Amino acid sequence: MSEPKGFISWANAGPRKIYQGVHVAPDRVKVYYNLNLECLSVIDAETNLLYCHAHRVELKDASFRVQEAGRQRVLREKRKNVHAYIVGNFHDIGERHAACVCKGYDNCEDCCPESMPIFEGATYNPYKYKTFVNDVSKSPIHKSEHVVVRDRTAIGYMFNIFYIPEPKPKPWFGGRKRAKLLELT
Repeated sequence: MSEPKGFISWANAGPRKIYQGVHVAPDRVKVYYNLNLECLSVIDAETNLLYCHAHRVELKDASFRVQEAGRQRVLREKRKNVHAYIVGNFHDIGERHAACVCKGYDNCEDCCPESMPIFEGATYNPYKYKTFVNDVSKSPIHKSEHVVVRDRTAIGYMFNIFYIPEPKPKPWFGGRKRAKLLELT
């Protein structure tokens, strides 16, 4: 597959930082879908400079961000702009997880970790939601320990963000104590 003009691949990105004399990739990045190139843009969160383009990015300790002023501009002008992105610690990039290589079909948990049942889908539409939301429950998403973002050409139009939901906090009273209190009354 040939890449569009302006596409900067991971291999051609070139190091932008030097750590103890060694060129390194950025630790914390912002990822958003680039409408012009139909791929993901990876931005160094520290410098806000483009690092590379990709078709798949894995992030750890990620947060889902929507800039409200940019969203309001989309609603007002009915024209898209970059105002929603996922920020996280860069973990992995590349096409080696694009499809299963060991079993010959898609959705192998060894080759495509986002196909594991612990991952859920997410989406964002500025005309419907103020934040990123779960695909099924439509509940807001703000953080996740592990996120995989794939562009639309890799897996389909709506299912391009996969995340592990944050565990729900346990009630401070433990749940069972309240039941005992109800029995006593």
